[in-house]
Amino acid sequence: MARKKKAIDYINELCASKNEKRRTLGETLKALYERWTETLALEDFLKFNETIMANKAEIGVAQFFGKFRAYAFEEYVYRLLKAKIRLEKPLEVFWAEKCLIWHGEGMEYAMEFDVSIGTRKGKLVDPVVVLDAKVELDSSRLKTALASFAMLKLLKPKAKCTVIYVRRELDYNLLKVARKWADGVFQFNLQNNETGLFLDSVAKWLSVC
Repeated sequence: MARKKKAIDYINELCASKNEKRRTLGETLKALYERWTETLALEDFLKFNETIMANKAEIGVAQFFGKFRAYAFEEYVYRLLKAKIRLEKPLEVFWAEKCLIWHGEGMEYAMEFDVSIGTRKGKLVDPVVVLDAKVELDSSRLKTALASFAMLKLLKPKAKCTVIYVRRELDYNLLKVARKWADGVFQFNLQNNETGLFLDSVAKWLSVC
């Protein structure tokens, strides 16, 4: 896993706080974290996420709060794929690794994707599936993801690109249009739980890659 700072590191910082309320919150989050990493149940992950949301003021700094939630969701998707998708060597699941999106004319360029499936090529990943995972999906985040997908597909037109999100914060019509550039768009919440469809889609893509 390439992500240097993970959800458990944010939890440990809270547990080590001199503030009693922050320490108590840290212990609560640690128990919830241990549960969802064991069960991989969406409802367990969302309870963890909602507890972070409910204690935003206690957690503090906006950047700390935002990255905490973002990295936790990436980790959930990463762990889900590792547990549920059977991969044939040399394919692997990667978290926050740089993927080669262009080479030629004496140069190459790599871009980090939240989660990817592919093969290790030196320090880079040669991807067959890339995922952009967002807790809140707004128009800016979606457009950035689609631009990344478009660049990757110039080099690897057969690569599968997908967006995964918990809460939609954009016009639904834009989301429908986005499906013309993304191979899949999946929502992970209790009202619209598409985790099964997501896993089935990934398995299908890998069966023909």
